[in-house]
Amino acid sequence: MADISWLRGTGLAAQIVTATDWTASPLGAPAQWSPTLRTSLNIALHSPLPSLLVWGAARQMLYNDAFAACIGAAHPAAFGTRLSQSPLWRGAARLCEAAIGAAFNGQQQQLPRVSLFADASPTDGGAGQWDLSCLPVWEDAAEGEPAQVAGVFCTLVRASGLDTALAHTDMLRDLMEQSPSFKAIVRGPQHVFERVNGAYFKLFGDRPVLGLPARQALPELLDENLYELLDRVYQTGQTYTERGARLFLRREHQSGFAGAVLDFVFQPIKGADGRVAGIFIEGNDVTERFVAEERLRIVDRAGGIGIFEWFPVSGKLAVSDRFRRLWGLPAEGEVTSQQLVDMIDEEFHPNLGTSRIKEGGPRNPLEYTEYHITRPDGEQRWLARKGEVVEDDPRTGSRYVGVVFDVTSRKLVEQALAASEASVRANNAFVRQLLDSTDQGFFSIDRDGIVTLCNAAFLQLLGYAGEKDVLGRSIHEVILTTADDGTGTRGQCAVLKAAREGLAAHVESEDFLRVDGSSFPVQYQAHPVWQDGQLQGALCTFVDLTERRRGLQALSWSENRLTAIFNQASVCFSELDLEGRYLRVNQALCRMLGRTEAEMLQMTLADVTHPDDVPMNMTLFNRCITDGSSFTLEKRYLRPDGSSFWVSSDISRIVDGEGRPQAMIAVSTDITERRRAEDALRELNDTLEQRVVEEIVERSRAEAALRQMQKMEAVGQLTGGVAHDFNNVLQIIGGNLQLLQTDPRLDDRSRQRVRTAIGAVDRGAKLSSQLLAFARRQPLQPRSINLERVVQNMDDLLRRAVGENIEISTVITHDLWNTMLDPNQVENLIINTAINSRDAMPNGGRLTLQIDNVQLSDPAFLSQADLQPGDYVELQISDNGAGMSPEVRERAFEPFFTTKREGEGTGLGLSMAYGFVKQSRGHISLHSEAGKGTTIRIYFPRCIDQEVLIDDNRDMEVRGGDETILVVEDDPNLQLTVIDTLSSLGYRVLKADNGERALAILQSGIAVDLMFTDVVMPGSVPVTELARQARQLLPEIEILFTSGYPRDAIVHEGRLDAGVELLSKPYRINQLAQRIRQMLSSRAHRIELAQLTRERDQANASASLHVLPVGDPQRQPEGQDAHFEQADAGSAAAATATPAIPEPTAASSSGLRLLVVEDNIDSQQLVCELLETLGHQARGVVSAEDAQQALDEQSFDVLFTDVNLPGMSGVDLARHALERFPEMSVIFASGYGTMVARNVGFASHSLPKPYDIDQLQEILSRIAMA
Repeated sequence: MADISWLRGTGLAAQIVTATDWTASPLGAPAQWSPTLRTSLNIALHSPLPSLLVWGAARQMLYNDAFAACIGAAHPAAFGTRLSQSPLWRGAARLCEAAIGAAFNGQQQQLPRVSLFADASPTDGGAGQWDLSCLPVWEDAAEGEPAQVAGVFCTLVRASGLDTALAHTDMLRDLMEQSPSFKAIVRGPQHVFERVNGAYFKLFGDRPVLGLPARQALPELLDENLYELLDRVYQTGQTYTERGARLFLRREHQSGFAGAVLDFVFQPIKGADGRVAGIFIEGNDVTERFVAEERLRIVDRAGGIGIFEWFPVSGKLAVSDRFRRLWGLPAEGEVTSQQLVDMIDEEFHPNLGTSRIKEGGPRNPLEYTEYHITRPDGEQRWLARKGEVVEDDPRTGSRYVGVVFDVTSRKLVEQALAASEASVRANNAFVRQLLDSTDQGFFSIDRDGIVTLCNAAFLQLLGYAGEKDVLGRSIHEVILTTADDGTGTRGQCAVLKAAREGLAAHVESEDFLRVDGSSFPVQYQAHPVWQDGQLQGALCTFVDLTERRRGLQALSWSENRLTAIFNQASVCFSELDLEGRYLRVNQALCRMLGRTEAEMLQMTLADVTHPDDVPMNMTLFNRCITDGSSFTLEKRYLRPDGSSFWVSSDISRIVDGEGRPQAMIAVSTDITERRRAEDALRELNDTLEQRVVEEIVERSRAEAALRQMQKMEAVGQLTGGVAHDFNNVLQIIGGNLQLLQTDPRLDDRSRQRVRTAIGAVDRGAKLSSQLLAFARRQPLQPRSINLERVVQNMDDLLRRAVGENIEISTVITHDLWNTMLDPNQVENLIINTAINSRDAMPNGGRLTLQIDNVQLSDPAFLSQADLQPGDYVELQISDNGAGMSPEVRERAFEPFFTTKREGEGTGLGLSMAYGFVKQSRGHISLHSEAGKGTTIRIYFPRCIDQEVLIDDNRDMEVRGGDETILVVEDDPNLQLTVIDTLSSLGYRVLKADNGERALAILQSGIAVDLMFTDVVMPGSVPVTELARQARQLLPEIEILFTSGYPRDAIVHEGRLDAGVELLSKPYRINQLAQRIRQMLSSRAHRIELAQLTRERDQANASASLHVLPVGDPQRQPEGQDAHFEQADAGSAAAATATPAIPEPTAASSSGLRLLVVEDNIDSQQLVCELLETLGHQARGVVSAEDAQQALDEQSFDVLFTDVNLPGMSGVDLARHALERFPEMSVIFASGYGTMVARNVGFASHSLPKPYDIDQLQEILSRIAMA
């Protein structure tokens, strides 16, 4: 176990220091540790804060018990390890290592709110965020060298809610003004003074310097090389430190110049860009200290190395370890002047300081003297003492500092030399042993200055190998000396004067030179040697002052550093006596409490503590004094205005060397924000149970809704499958019955039976349609409709359905919005719902249809209804009938559920309504109570498109034709029925029972005008692929699909794909005939239009045309045709044979260049043909990206684009195009009507789809005129 008597501390960390063998570590044995390391470690061990000391080039870590509690399981393995090898704070390693590295470069560092210990468990003390402060610890180097950073002192404080950065800034500002050190800030390359403190004016005089360049403000320093140093710091960004600089300053309050000795540092100030913006100058006037050290050197050179401070009023002394060893005193314990007096022989008492003070002797009672002592162990020694007054305050009394050194060897030598030369020779071995046993250098010379004797210490200190290199040589060949001013002292050598003139001398400080040329400071005494009254020479003893000087400097530096740490820390520190009175406080605590330092020093701990917290606080405080148990208490402090705030206060005691309590140390942190957060968390936990119950109830509701949805989905899939096969059967039956009905051989009775059977097929078809509606599998053909018009058109039908004893009331809001619905299905919904209401009012009643515009935004309702917030059209159907019981209401939407008697209803009315509403992206709800009637509310999303009016062609005459139709049907019976039907209408019919055979017919070259195909087909060619290849082979072919259940082939999200024509099974013969005739007529018109367009193009190409406005013959040049210049008869006839195509206007006679953007190829080609027919140039592309490429390749006058495009929308495309070509015109073609042109933010034209050629021509004419 290491003997570390200087260590102060009894904690676990201190025990580890004592128990560890440090010999092999970079720190070396503790006995060799520098005073600075010892002092810093003792400070860390006694600190109540988590403290870490990083020392030396190896950066070994030493810490206290509070820090050990933070790192948990990493302790004690981390103690003594290198910083780079320890995973203490893996979460912030890079930050911490950078901060500590900067501190090793002499820069104080602070890291606020850092999670230092990322691996700490919740039970470790290190969990959470910390404020880290890193202070450099300086240590003096060799004489004449600048001080170096030996280590870094790190302090951790739990992060608080205070703005630590702002507090630190305020603290630095106050410290700069209040600091006893002179401080200044200069800016720019000219070093213009920006700020100085009071200490600066005290040193340099009260002359104006702010705003002046340094060379102009202090011209007396131009020859001192200081401004060159400032320039170098500004250019390199490297700190410069100078110690003991001797300067001559001009002071305004003094006459002339005065010398001064200064310690100072030039610290670069860097801006946000990392470049040097200015320099911070800080220093101290150490002139008085320098003089005091010179005096101390005088004392030291008296030969002693024991240092003491004496306080005559109390009679106590503060002494060094060597002092105790010289006097034989124990290493610990109090030392008093009386103890020392008792050991000194009585004959020397008159020369003691205590006696001289009592007798009123000289001002300095500690003038040089020597006395004989008997130590407590019985050993007798000769000691010399010399001291100086360093403080003479009438309030506190005088204080003296001095040294004591052992002169026993010299006394023995003197006694031996005085006895006789023979005695000296006889006892030479003994004397030599005595001389060599001391660490003081000793030598003697004769009157000529020749060295006659020296001891081992002499040879060692001066670097000589042996006596032969010294004896017989001149003293000035062996020892070269220099005074403090650097001048040689050979002519004034005190040793030679003693040898030649018999004058004893005591030299306080002089530099001796070693053999290698290096110097070291010494203190020496020279005494003449007399024999028989004759001066024989002199003897001299000297002491190396290097270590003692370093120790004093290190002690002073450490004390200053400790004071700076206390005063400058951002943590709230205070020192209290054992009664709780404040002895010392730092500025951080004053700011937190809103009081000045003077006010705090007049108060006690209880004065600033909330009255409710004082009893507990003082109980723990007194217990800590008694048993040393440090404590942490969360309590409330009071500010002067009476407001309180929460703090965490850590208090521990300070004891003396014997373990007796001397004072208390308190560290306080504001935790107000943390307490508020804890209160909020506590309140949240208190309501946790209630929130859990609410979540469970909501989850139960959601699960019930999910089960209902899954049940309805399962039933829907079942009914959809049944409807598919059922429709095929109905189609065969119905088709054959309709063909049979036209047979002239039927008598009236048979014809009636056929009609009855056809009616049954119709009822089956209705049932199948209802099944598909419920299953949401019916192929809807929605369009923009207005429910007001739908209800008005079906008024007669509705009244016939409910009967005369039911009063119908219709309430429709003004300006009712449009909605996107299948009008036929809407009619079915209203009729079925009205019939249910009729059945609930057998004795008559009121049926109310109310339609309103509504805006839905309630989150709860929208979530339940699975709707998005926005505009809706609400259809409300109410009756005052019998109503429903809860059991009936729960099952109202289930298919086949009915309360009617068998044969009176299918139970599909409301289920069909439910499926249709959901398929139309709406919501339906039912509200009913027994005896109070029923209300059904239905919400359909608003549509901004214009209303589409569709002619009712149900009564259209059935007509046939001579075109070729390809029938693709896998069911042979159904195929035969369709072929018979179409053949009877005069069509040429081809047949195929799968996609492969149909494709083979199309590829054979046979001209097919229309393909009638089932959606669900066997084989490897799906119907969609068949349709695609058919259009590729025969671009003008028409395709009509049929299905009882189209699934997803041509229906997506319940709606037919764009451009798809579907005839749902079962259908009547007249429905099939009307649809086919309508599609073939449209095809013929389109082909005719294309032919006319080609003829017009040929006519335009065969002549040089000049087109004039139609109907304005006055503007035609005389002698020219109304349509063409110099056109031949054939060309004129071709031109006049196109009455269906409007003539271009004069404004567009040269033709416009249009870029057509349409993703539907058929629509794109048709638009381009129309534009070319009107005399314009058109280029078609399918996407916005292709359009941008086309704009790069050529110029256009007009952008003609659909709004909804794949990828970028048509509106965004137009916006980008206008940024490049501002003169371009824009036409939007949209299924949303003309609304789009009103909100895009730029001028444009709109064509509502579908549009005719006259509308297109009108817009192009306006563009051309413009």
